[in-house]
Amino acid sequence: WRLQWLMAGDRKQRMEDEYRKWLGHRLTNRGYTSLVRDAYRVAFRTHLEELLIGKLGPNTIDQWIEFRGIEHLEEALSAGKGVIWMYPHAGPVMLMIAALAHRGFEYTQYAARGQPPKELAEAHPELLAHNSWRKAIRRAREENENRLPVEYLTLDAPVRTLHRHLQQNRIVGIAFDGRIGHGWFPATFLNRTALFSTGPWKLACSTEATVVPVFCHSPINSKAYIEIGQPISPGKSWPDLATKVLDVQQKWLTQHPEEYGIWLLHTRDRAGIDDHPFFIDNARDDRHLRWLADDGLQLR
Repeated sequence: WRLQWLMAGDRKQRMEDEYRKWLGHRLTNRGYTSLVRDAYRVAFRTHLEELLIGKLGPNTIDQWIEFRGIEHLEEALSAGKGVIWMYPHAGPVMLMIAALAHRGFEYTQYAARGQPPKELAEAHPELLAHNSWRKAIRRAREENENRLPVEYLTLDAPVRTLHRHLQQNRIVGIAFDGRIGHGWFPATFLNRTALFSTGPWKLACSTEATVVPVFCHSPINSKAYIEIGQPISPGKSWPDLATKVLDVQQKWLTQHPEEYGIWLLHTRDRAGIDDHPFFIDNARDDRHLRWLADDGLQLR
């Protein structure tokens, strides 16, 4: 990871800029340098451990990752209406999925899979171009994922399929900060204005599925863990639900900002691809303005 960090070039500066927009004067210049270094360290560890996913099983998974607050998940499942497992693109997410699967939970992962659409890749070759190396990496990763006793749904799956999985009292995992969706709303997040998909929150309210916020972390010299927050009843207002969950996630991210550096860099570099950049201060044009018709959610 040190070699990757040293060779990152201006990517390190772009990541530092993202952290500065978030954390402001809380850190010194040296502190930001250390934070960027730590972000590369934890990301490298996460990617390295993902290579083990296909070889882990019920008897070995606990050596690599543990649950903290498993009683919150059990409480949520006891309602019998399914659970929406809400997490950010931070930390060892694939180990998290493996832990759920090997603990015997019925888990559905809802996310994009495969290569980006050809027309999109051709429009942005510097970021998304198809090549044999990327295809091989993607294929290896998905082969490892497919060894897990987990059901995968891509984002073009009918909404009724998600409803059916929740009716079966399954856990449906969704990254709340994902960049694919059909509707977006602004919210104050990490001291900036972010655009989030409306989909997960509306799904929870329409199905009455309990939402469980979770966060993954890899401490130095210790195995990873999954922090499971208290279950949240969705209620009738999806903006209110989003406010509650995002507030919890902000606190975790602020405690462990190093887990989010790679995602901050990823979303910054891809801010010009669509009309909903993660943070609107990275917008390359004015297309995102269509999503700012109201004041959004004012989160702490």
